Amino acid sequence: MTFDIDESRANERFEEIALKHRLDPTILRNIMVERNKGRNNAEIAENLGLNKNTVGKYVSALNSMSDEDLRTLLLIIAIIGAGAFLLAFAAAMMQPSGG
Repeated sequence: MTFDIDESRANERFEEIALKHRLDPTILRNIMVERNKGRNNAEIAENLGLNKNTVGKYVSALNSMSDEDLRTLLLIIAIIGAGAFLLAFAAAMMQPSGG
C-alpha cells in the first residue's frame, strides 16, 4: 500500500487560509508547531524571535477561525510536518508480524 500526499497542494491550501486571515503562512506554521509542543506565548516568542504581541495576534486569530479552517490547518501541519515519520510509522504498522 502506498500513500500519495500532494504536499504542494497542501502547502498552497495552508497559505490560502493564512492569507485569508491576513497572517504570514511561515509565522503561522511555526507558531502552530510550537503550540503543539505545549509552549506558551512567551516561550514561543522567545524560541521564534518574535514579539509576544505578534504571537498573541496569531494565537487570537487561530482561536477565532472557523472550525473548518482550523481543522484544515491542523491536518496539514500533521501530514506535512510529520510526513516522513508518519509514513514510516504507518508502513511499519502495516507489515505482517513475523510470528
